[in-house]
Amino acid sequence: MTDKFSPRSPQDLADLVLAQPLAWIVSGPADALQATVLPIQLECDEAGQPQRLLGHFGRSNPQWEQLAQSPHATVLLIGPQGYISPSWFADRTQAPTWNYTTARFDVEVDICDTPEDADALLRRLAGQMEDGRPNAWHVEDMGARYQNLSRGVVGFDARIVGSSARFKLGQDERDDVFADIVRGLQAGAQAGSAEVLADWMRRFADRPAPIVAPPAVPAPAALDPHIMRFIDDVRDRGRALTAGRTLGWPERRIVAEQSRLPWQEGGPVMASTVERVADTAAGPVRLRFYDPGTAEGETKPALVYMHGGGWALFGLDTHDRLMREFAARSGMVVIGVDYALAPEARYPVALNQVVGVVRWLRQHGGAFGVDVDRLALGGDSAGGSLSMGTVLKLRDAGEGAAVKAVLSIYGAFSPYCSPASRQRYGTPQDMLTADEVDEFWNVYVGSTADRNDPYLNSVLAPLHGLPPVFLIVGECDVVTEQSMTMAGCLLAAGNAVKLEVYAGAPHSFIEAMAVSQVASDAIDDGAAWLRTTLFHNPRSKDAA
Repeated sequence: MTDKFSPRSPQDLADLVLAQPLAWIVSGPADALQATVLPIQLECDEAGQPQRLLGHFGRSNPQWEQLAQSPHATVLLIGPQGYISPSWFADRTQAPTWNYTTARFDVEVDICDTPEDADALLRRLAGQMEDGRPNAWHVEDMGARYQNLSRGVVGFDARIVGSSARFKLGQDERDDVFADIVRGLQAGAQAGSAEVLADWMRRFADRPAPIVAPPAVPAPAALDPHIMRFIDDVRDRGRALTAGRTLGWPERRIVAEQSRLPWQEGGPVMASTVERVADTAAGPVRLRFYDPGTAEGETKPALVYMHGGGWALFGLDTHDRLMREFAARSGMVVIGVDYALAPEARYPVALNQVVGVVRWLRQHGGAFGVDVDRLALGGDSAGGSLSMGTVLKLRDAGEGAAVKAVLSIYGAFSPYCSPASRQRYGTPQDMLTADEVDEFWNVYVGSTADRNDPYLNSVLAPLHGLPPVFLIVGECDVVTEQSMTMAGCLLAAGNAVKLEVYAGAPHSFIEAMAVSQVASDAIDDGAAWLRTTLFHNPRSKDAA
């Protein structure tokens, strides 16, 4: 009888090694046993059966010389694993256990000690590990140092003479217990490893869909039906325009814009709409000025608005009506910023452009009817992130008084979404999925270090001395928790903060102003707050 914990196909073993390539290679007699941890790569035949393991030792490691004399070795790999706590179970009579994935290979090792062997192995390993990463690294990036590195490497090609694997992933659990385990892993997946284990459990689960993907607890709130009209229409148009193709970012932008164009129709008419190019230290930036009507010689406060779109999509035209609505309802000039998009322009290009725009407006805004002493920053999603990063940079440059208010609409303040938020409001059925959040951050941020830059991951920043902030938040949004966290951090730093949660509202809900009272109310609230704040401007005592 087949062991229930055995691989179901050779692909299971191949995928395990690909996802978790670090392994022990153990060799030598009992009285001279040697073991090294190193990354391996698995080669299979056309039928998917494992044939060879490739890897390399450091030249100073004596194990490779031992293997040159006696080539037999055992390779041991432990993949995703985790403790399964009975505290997760409705049935408290269950005992604790451990779910895990393991593989063992018995091999005959052939040492490959030529410069060509070392180069091929290193390039192949680096290519595998860097594949799909933002700003992927290549061996050529090391320059002359790479030659020194490769000279210190001894490769090996190990023929597999026997293999076994064990995937203990809840196959023997009752359906209710299995669902409790998956839910418990999701709730505790702070560093991602528990979620990986849950994914492997789903892979091996021959169970109904509600068991494999148990519903979120608590259940997500119902979406506003009028906002859903907007979401369904945009999605349907996007699918029709995409037509099943895999598109690059330029093509995705075209689809995103065309699917939203009908929703830009109607709305208030401006007395004046003009475009200018701001010459900033970060390059030229196109601006669009929406003036709802100004008496001759009169200047108005202005809202400098950054559109959303994950720093990679959308533009002035996708948010044209929204900016006209804010201008008409607030009586202010609204200035749309056409900042550079990722991946062509990665962080911090867009942020530096917005900082440059504020400085340019302080010098030249009066010519467009703008009271340059009453500037507010605002934006939705990625635009909320840019707004917060800009006021932080200006404060740290001694220019904190340049901005008098920040209007953030479901802003993105961290690359990290909690497992609970991802499960409740980041599913494939949601307007913004957790996978899309990850994709946008990976496209925008070119290095791991930048992910924790406080001007980007702004919940990590010192937040003292900022202008008043209004956080407009959708109840049913994967990034709602980030606005909640930001509100607490701003309050703790002594800033004036207002937060409003809109029932049944998902990500992007404010774009549905043509059909949704909830979206229209949010615009009204933002406009009223801007008018009040820019005429009565409380600032924290630490403000510049």
